[in-house]
Amino acid sequence: MRFPTELCILLGIVVCLPAGASTFYVDGLNSASADTGPGTAVRPWKTISRAASAKELRPGDTVLVRSGVYRETVSISVSGGPGKPIVFAPAPGHRVVIKGSEIVKGQWSRLTPADVPVEPFPFAFRRGWKTKLGDEYFTDARFPGGYDDKSRRWVSQVFLDDEQPLQMIGLDGVYKADEFVRMVTFGHGLADMVAQSFYYDAPTQTLYLNIGGDPEWFSIEVGVRGFALTADKVHDVIIRGFEMRHNRQPGGQWPMVSIGNCERVIVEDCQIRWADFSGFGMGQCKDCVVRRCGFTNNGCVGVGMGQTQDCIVEDCSFLYNNYRKINGDWGVAAGMKNIPGNKRTTIRRCVAAYNTEAEGIWFDTDNEDIRILDNICHDNGDCGIFFEINKGGGIIAGNLVFANKGRGIYISGSQKTWVVNNTLVDNSTGIVAMTRAKDEPPKDVHILNNLLIRNYITSDTITRGSDITLEQSPDPALRTELNSFSDNNIFANNAWTPSIRHNWNDNNTLAVWQKTYAQDLNSIATKVPFQRNAVGLTVHTEKLPRIAKPLPASVLSVWKPTDPARVGANRNTWP
Repeated sequence: MRFPTELCILLGIVVCLPAGASTFYVDGLNSASADTGPGTAVRPWKTISRAASAKELRPGDTVLVRSGVYRETVSISVSGGPGKPIVFAPAPGHRVVIKGSEIVKGQWSRLTPADVPVEPFPFAFRRGWKTKLGDEYFTDARFPGGYDDKSRRWVSQVFLDDEQPLQMIGLDGVYKADEFVRMVTFGHGLADMVAQSFYYDAPTQTLYLNIGGDPEWFSIEVGVRGFALTADKVHDVIIRGFEMRHNRQPGGQWPMVSIGNCERVIVEDCQIRWADFSGFGMGQCKDCVVRRCGFTNNGCVGVGMGQTQDCIVEDCSFLYNNYRKINGDWGVAAGMKNIPGNKRTTIRRCVAAYNTEAEGIWFDTDNEDIRILDNICHDNGDCGIFFEINKGGGIIAGNLVFANKGRGIYISGSQKTWVVNNTLVDNSTGIVAMTRAKDEPPKDVHILNNLLIRNYITSDTITRGSDITLEQSPDPALRTELNSFSDNNIFANNAWTPSIRHNWNDNNTLAVWQKTYAQDLNSIATKVPFQRNAVGLTVHTEKLPRIAKPLPASVLSVWKPTDPARVGANRNTWP
């Protein structure tokens, strides 16, 4: 309700809202709720969608949502004002889950020999069940061709008890013909089903399960909507504290939660997981912030950003993404992949880890003045931090990067990039800056004040990888033209000889690197005590030489080390 400030004082009501601001309510489980009602505490709205487009909302107002699972697409189309955002949040103490899925409520029947003439092994289909999905599972009008086009009906996500995905058998309805996005395919049809899997027969709209028990014992959910929440062309909005999961990819690489063409939108304290492809996307936005959110277990990508300006992602986690193992020769999977054309985007104090066959944090193509600061990137299936084809450059500083299956920090075909005060441990190789194509050299790349420890892969006969790979020529004139340099780094030589490369394959000792290429003249090799186990890392830097080079003002305006003389990241212990 909207109370005048004078009336609030007269009634002794204590409020923490701007003068004239109101609070509206959504309560899907309340028998008195209705979208035709006033949205008060006593007569709340029934859906979040009603609140998301409510003409009653004014700048500074708040929408509080009471506990429940809301199976709808929430499309926010209202705006606040500068300093007076409209807030959407769960009511205090309430848990709100927005889902793009529906529970399968049809009659289940066991598979018989008539369903599967030849079993792959004895009693394989005693665990098999089937049901027919009605047209109500294919009504999302946002899908290409609309819900009347039966050729566009597919099932790509089935969950047991909310967060146990079943393995899809057969080709994906979206990606089967995509040359750049391919997924690991398991079998082709019903006879290929294995335990904890599903197969969907589109012509008959029949869903088959192979699970350990009667489906009636479980909650079986199928992704049906393309989006859980969207906000388009709005400004001054806060989206806080929601859980969002499950959807069905409508085509392309759309995210389950999408913020587009927005200004001053804040997404905070949300948990976005189990998306079909991408969990969260932000495109063509300005001055937006994402903070304290978890993007985990999404089908391919946790977060994607494109053509944003002055946006910040901070204190977030990108964990266990690409659970569907979608990938290809070009690569798409990542905890975070940002492509193209982001400007002055900041990623700071985030954790990117355990992303399957994927990069941790990835900026790809025409990004400019990017800031990747104080992040933890570990145990990813490929690079920890990938900075690709970004002529506008950026600053990669203060990151703790360890145990990644690919390169720790990879500068590929990018220019004007500062890689400073990072700690890299036990990656397959450390920092790499190399040409990607003829017109994409690693020009004006500066690698300073980094701590590099055992970034190699060893076998009986050969050691692969290096602490630093920086494209160089023995010709001083060519080095001057490239204007890329490495210096004031510390290379651990505990029980191995550090190596540095001037191209992809040839190793140099530090002494040869210094003499032949005039690089790392102020760098040293020394013993660095550290411990790494299956879950964490500790690097002891207390007694290391204090050889860090002072950083230029252009870097210090964006990021500052806590100790200007110390090499490596500010954080050297995780967790």
